[in-house]
Amino acid sequence: MDRRRYAIRLAYDGSAFRGFQRQPGLPTVQETLQTALSACGLDVHLAVAARTDAGVHALDQVVSFSTRSRIDPEPLRRALNRALPPEVTCLEARALAPSFHARASALSRKYVYLVGVPPPPGLLRYAWTLPDLRAFPELGRPTLDVRAMREALSAALGEHDFAPFARQGAQKDTVRRVTRADVIESTADPLVAIVLEGTGFLRAMVRNLVGTAVTIGVGLAPASALGELLETGTRYRGVRAPGWGLTLAEVRYPASAWPPEPASERA
Repeated sequence: MDRRRYAIRLAYDGSAFRGFQRQPGLPTVQETLQTALSACGLDVHLAVAARTDAGVHALDQVVSFSTRSRIDPEPLRRALNRALPPEVTCLEARALAPSFHARASALSRKYVYLVGVPPPPGLLRYAWTLPDLRAFPELGRPTLDVRAMREALSAALGEHDFAPFARQGAQKDTVRRVTRADVIESTADPLVAIVLEGTGFLRAMVRNLVGTAVTIGVGLAPASALGELLETGTRYRGVRAPGWGLTLAEVRYPASAWPPEPASERA
């Protein structure tokens, strides 16, 4: 019997987990999901669009697997949500072509990082709170120069070798393409959202880019610092933004890989 390919979209609060990838003796999203799938009669190998780090959240994580079983996606979604803890929600389940792969088929990933001075109380678990004496012990209550942050992050646009911003020794191929790098200010709260989108990201790359941008925003480095690191290949040794401010916001696929559902099925 041929194997069939399925994919599920997840949202999760990363606060309770030590990242997505399974680690012996530690709570992870993968372990939690595979336990729930096992409760549904599925012991499968998972492929994931993005291996989020400890504390990182997701609004649109994608996981795929193959099985010889024939699965009705909507009952699977409901069954998973009964088996999963409240921190994890299955948003959608789909039957897809055998060639689909959660990571390899993706066109892009979009991350959003929240920074607040300080953030509203309801976002404390999802934003980097400034002042942060651990990261910037010499600062009191800082302000963020959003224009300087935008200027700095613009240097990351396009294709570069991002080894300076990657976890050392994490990957051999360190060239990536960033298609969006922006800083959005809230008009109601002292909150900014750093948006980074690209074909793929190295381990720690987003958090190190954000750490650089915030260091520039609080006036401890010039706006040119990020671009200079990329040009010279010098390893970034500054502040790494904490995981809890980061959210995987969207993973995009070509329509040929993830076809739109018929209107009747969306109703």
